[in-house]
Amino acid sequence: MLFSCGNSSESLNEVVIIDTLPVETAREVTMYYSDSGLIKACLTAPVMKRYENKEQKGIIKLTDGLKVVFYDSLGNKETLLTAKYGERFDELQRIEVKYDVVVITADSEKMYTDHLIWDERANRIYSDVFIKIITPDKIIWGDGFESDERFS
Repeated sequence: MLFSCGNSSESLNEVVIIDTLPVETAREVTMYYSDSGLIKACLTAPVMKRYENKEQKGIIKLTDGLKVVFYDSLGNKETLLTAKYGERFDELQRIEVKYDVVVITADSEKMYTDHLIWDERANRIYSDVFIKIITPDKIIWGDGFESDERFS
């Protein structure tokens, strides 16, 4: 009896390119986002993993949660965002946060959702899933949300 197995060199190359392991892992990460020398936001996370593959370059996954503090033009804390999971896509300049997303503004307004997207190019934050907003005098429920980066 003879048994044989074979792979073409093309299929072997595809296996090498599609890698599921991170190329970089960091712990206790602090990242600052700035524009024209002014800090716009500060992101902290216990674990950051960077992935590079054939389809997309520069994907950062924040697998153990994250916290983002947004600042106004004077450097004062303006908004706090927390979530259990996040991804940043370098090429798209977009951050997506998921699972128990909470946003607290300087006016003590709170927003709860399970998926929120920060589009850095368009300077907007939006969601297409259920949200709950609590203000000092009312509670708002809805499907979807869109705002500028200041949540105003």
